[in-house]
Amino acid sequence: MKKTLLASSALVGASLIAAPAMAGTVGSKDAMSVSLSGTLWFAIALVDEDVSAGEGRGYKFKVNETEVHVKAENTADNGIKYGVEIELNGGGSDGSAADESYAYLDSDQWGRLELGDNDDASNRMQLGSWNAHKGLGGPFGGLGMLLTGWESLGGDNLVARADWQPLTSGDSTKMTYFTPRFAGFQLGASLTPDSGVQAGTADLFGETDNDGDFENTVGLGANYVGKFDEVGIGLSVVGEFGDDESTSGSDQAQEDLEIWGIGGKVDFAGFTFGAHWRDYGDTNLTNAVANAGGDGGDQWSVGLGYQAGPWGVSVW
Repeated sequence: MKKTLLASSALVGASLIAAPAMAGTVGSKDAMSVSLSGTLWFAIALVDEDVSAGEGRGYKFKVNETEVHVKAENTADNGIKYGVEIELNGGGSDGSAADESYAYLDSDQWGRLELGDNDDASNRMQLGSWNAHKGLGGPFGGLGMLLTGWESLGGDNLVARADWQPLTSGDSTKMTYFTPRFAGFQLGASLTPDSGVQAGTADLFGETDNDGDFENTVGLGANYVGKFDEVGIGLSVVGEFGDDESTSGSDQAQEDLEIWGIGGKVDFAGFTFGAHWRDYGDTNLTNAVANAGGDGGDQWSVGLGYQAGPWGVSVW
């Protein structure tokens, strides 16, 4: 089994400033209400590396992400909500002009259906150590890690970010369904025909099914969120499974996608404790490596945080 340590001879620290902006909501009885918001992330990294080549300056600045979020929503006479959400990229990448973009129908009776580019249900329903974090860095990765990136410190690709989705279905075009939450329980499922398809990246027939992506990818999630007196509890089980697309159209040279995990969190008196564990199966391994006994490894993490008014601190 491959063991991966998220560290090296480089010591890296990052400081983030999140500056969300709300421009308010406009609309009328017969028109969709439109809300506008956004995020700008500025990062500072201090680097102390044994080998100074490439990192001799000792510090870095970067605007990790600049996004404008547009949401338009209305409620039909029968009580069903409908709308669209689009994340526009001010700094490019993430699918170029737009990152996540999807339409949805939402009902208290039968649940929520989303069509478009968004994270898999398994990614959005998982609970774990990041629920204790006061920021988006740490083992969950996310925007906080775009500057430093654990993968640049020798980490394995799948383990580099605990939200494995960017390496599998990511924001590829998909269908996602969530049940209503009943007695604290909720289920979710996603179907991604081809992980290489996203708005602006290929036309309907321009993305083939033999170019090394994942296809027929199914993401599943189930979680429970409840409160007993002053104690909040959350538990989740998630998984994502898909077929590797052979570049030759014959036998696959790479193992199929198979990731699953469990996680949870506990809240009490301002404290949050979170933990998760995942198994990556043989995902992204060649057939030869898998047949020789190799596997994709596993990952676990724990985190503890405390929140007092606007201030918080955490360790993981």
